[in-house]
Amino acid sequence: MTTGRSAGRRALALLLTAGLVAACSGGGSGDGDGNDAGAGAEAADEVAGASPEPEEFTGDDFYAVPDPLPEGDHGDLIRYEQVDEPAAGDGATHWRVMYLSESLAGDPIAVTGTVTVPDGEPPDGGRELVAIAHGTTGIADECAPSKGAGVGEGALAPLATDRGYVLATTDYEGLGTPGRHPYLVGESEGRSVLDAALAARQLPGAGVGDRFAVAGYSQGGHGALWAGQLASEWAPDLELVGTFAGAPASELPIIFGAAESMPIVGFLYMIIAGFEAAYPDEADPSLVLTDAGLEALAEVDEGCAGQVLPRLGELPRDDLLRPGVASVEPWATLAAENDPGRVATDSPILIIHSAADDIVPAALSQILFDRMCGLGQQVERRVYDAGQDHGEAAPQAYVDGFDWIADRFAGEPASSTCP
Repeated sequence: MTTGRSAGRRALALLLTAGLVAACSGGGSGDGDGNDAGAGAEAADEVAGASPEPEEFTGDDFYAVPDPLPEGDHGDLIRYEQVDEPAAGDGATHWRVMYLSESLAGDPIAVTGTVTVPDGEPPDGGRELVAIAHGTTGIADECAPSKGAGVGEGALAPLATDRGYVLATTDYEGLGTPGRHPYLVGESEGRSVLDAALAARQLPGAGVGDRFAVAGYSQGGHGALWAGQLASEWAPDLELVGTFAGAPASELPIIFGAAESMPIVGFLYMIIAGFEAAYPDEADPSLVLTDAGLEALAEVDEGCAGQVLPRLGELPRDDLLRPGVASVEPWATLAAENDPGRVATDSPILIIHSAADDIVPAALSQILFDRMCGLGQQVERRVYDAGQDHGEAAPQAYVDGFDWIADRFAGEPASSTCP
């Protein structure tokens, strides 16, 4: 971004810090006007092909999933409605969307999210798109980012729309829609991110082309890396130019091994609950939790991260976790399988981390980076040494990440800091 946008950066920093530190507090639905989408519908039809015709929603409950779900492919747009989003700024239109995706079991599911579109006519070849994987908000339906207003990744909209990009942000599977959210289950996150990008192409008037980038921070860094890994198979008609991952949650076996000494042990309970949702026939929580721990697990479904993490942090850990959590099967294998960066991708990756991160230690992304380099991945890792904690580092990481993405869209060669 240019120096003329420094005031916008400062505003972005305030909004992002408020959202990422406070996490989700529930509440606000952000309902807005349902206006006629107008021009561009014909172009959207061509993109959608034989997909079901998406509908502009005019009902009372946007999140009520159609029963039965419409027939179609993953990434097909089901419905959309225009909403107010103060953080999106002027010169853009903000939409809430629902689209088809697919669970790990192979079942069709509905996922919600948001799409922000710059005003004006799209350029020849269509607008470029950035797909956002959001950070931890919680597991309960009320924690879906599309239900909030003006916090967290919603503040990223000006970074995208000022450059003419469309911004597509998924809520992830199970947030806002039926089922428990499969927290830190990589394939579920990656599919939700990619299907949000596919759905945005079908939004009337969006004018999205076939080039996109992926970005995310914290849990979103994990989801972004997984989206990058899956892109060539899950969204082969799209061209991924690069993936930015800030403070990515990774090295899940290490997180399991350090469970009893983790600064915020509540994250482990969300992982256990998320894995149980994704692998109901394998991930038995009773193998890693005591009876008291199983009772405490229900806490993840009541409130969002800002309430859940402190509550769980007050519970006595020795009474909740069984000994040797990190080595219990199939949990140990599932944790390793959901680590990102175990296969190389054709597109470049940027990792940004703060050396003073108090939630996701920077040592974890160093291990991730070394593994990627060993696979021949083109990857650059930057470490901030200004003393910012996890939330404080996020705004600058996103600004630098979007600058890097702009260079990828411009065709500039990406650097690698591998030895």
